[in-house]
Amino acid sequence: MVPGIYKLIDGSLVQKLRFDTISNNLANINTNAFKKDIISFHQILTMKNNSTTDFTPGPMRYTGNQLDVALDGPGFFKVQSPRGMRYTRDGSFTLNGNQQLVTQSGDIVLGQNGPMTIGGGNVSIAPDGAVVVGGAQVDRLALFDFRKPQLLIKEGNSCYRYGGGKKDIFSAEKVSVQNGYLESSNVNPTEEMIKMVEALRVFESAQKAIQCMDESTSKIVNDAALLQ
Repeated sequence: MVPGIYKLIDGSLVQKLRFDTISNNLANINTNAFKKDIISFHQILTMKNNSTTDFTPGPMRYTGNQLDVALDGPGFFKVQSPRGMRYTRDGSFTLNGNQQLVTQSGDIVLGQNGPMTIGGGNVSIAPDGAVVVGGAQVDRLALFDFRKPQLLIKEGNSCYRYGGGKKDIFSAEKVSVQNGYLESSNVNPTEEMIKMVEALRVFESAQKAIQCMDESTSKIVNDAALLQ
């Protein structure tokens, strides 16, 4: 095989990885608090089949729902799932059959004192995370941040598992809770579409070059056979 073809194959695989990552970003453009993935230059050089999450906050949108909350600043809600403790920025909360505050997937939203039971009455959530029902404070949302956010592992439904140590988890302080709002995805569709077109063009160019090299090699082999 012609040595240069290996580089072309590697280039094709890199562009496929970029294309798949961008496609996933675009598929989650309407997912609350979704954070886009990017392929770094280091990952391209090493051909690692993974990506880095961009934790830049997404824009907020007003919903008016008394159980919807968005985080203005760095931090995550802590939730209790069947798989263990998880973290999310998706504040689209609701109540389960036991009147506990939960995520849309049913994970229990934790306050500083554990699960929160919301009885009857109007619910409001203050900027400091205090949950008030009928004029009385029930608890305060448990908000956390990480010294090494790159160790957060996506698990779907805008939930993350932290792969680092407990010492790297601390209470989020520079964050404000916005009641009646939700954080949108931080994916810019125009930017991602441009990247997708670029990745597709480079991939197609590499494929055409591979095809030309293959045809040239075949011709050389055939011509050599005819000369014998």
